[in-house]
Amino acid sequence: MIQEKLLITLILCLLFSSASSLQAAEPFDLRHYGNFKKMVHMKKVDGVVDLDTALAGPHAYAVGAIKGGNGEITVIDSEVWLAYGKDGLGTTQRRIPEGEQAALLVTAQVRNWKKIVVPKKMTEPQLHDFILEQAERYGLNTKKPFPFLIEGPLQDVRWHVISGPNPEFSGHFKGHGGETPFIQLKEHIERTSGIIIGFYSANVKGVFTHPGESWHLHILIRDKERAGHVDEVVVGKGAVLKLPEI
Repeated sequence: MIQEKLLITLILCLLFSSASSLQAAEPFDLRHYGNFKKMVHMKKVDGVVDLDTALAGPHAYAVGAIKGGNGEITVIDSEVWLAYGKDGLGTTQRRIPEGEQAALLVTAQVRNWKKIVVPKKMTEPQLHDFILEQAERYGLNTKKPFPFLIEGPLQDVRWHVISGPNPEFSGHFKGHGGETPFIQLKEHIERTSGIIIGFYSANVKGVFTHPGESWHLHILIRDKERAGHVDEVVVGKGAVLKLPEI
């Protein structure tokens, strides 16, 4: 009887230890749905996951595209901002329409963030280097995807909202400056204050990022209720980088 109790106790301890190790390894439960390359080359823009289902957990963060390529999905701490291209720039919906789906989505659940002040003005490439440097210093595994936030002053923000498939698209993605698979409503903002939500994909390129890229960024300008995909951005001195606590 005593041996049975000891065996049960040992099994429970091992299970708890395994669960704790798994949680420590993946503290933000990053998940992705859909595939950008397939959206581009195979024109797969159908819904792959219900938004209500994918965003059901607490402290959800996400970026993605609405089914049909009809708009952008931005989620910050479970607050949803849906920007439909048909509504134009500067218009967002705060509630998920019944049955709405994503054609592409990457999500994470983050309860707490580690804050790091951006010491100087940074272009986007400089920012990428800074994020990876800080993530490695903090102990995040930069060989795996992770989410991040940037809050504060932003400059030279070039962003867009998609508005359905581009009928002139040949099937060969040429990046931000060339032919794109979706119609884009674009805007350039010289200066603003906002929140950047981003996901680093590590070596998983072209799945929830553009082909050949490792970063997927969205912007939220809360006071103007604007949200969408970031093409280029300069981050001002004093902005705050947030990495998920581990």
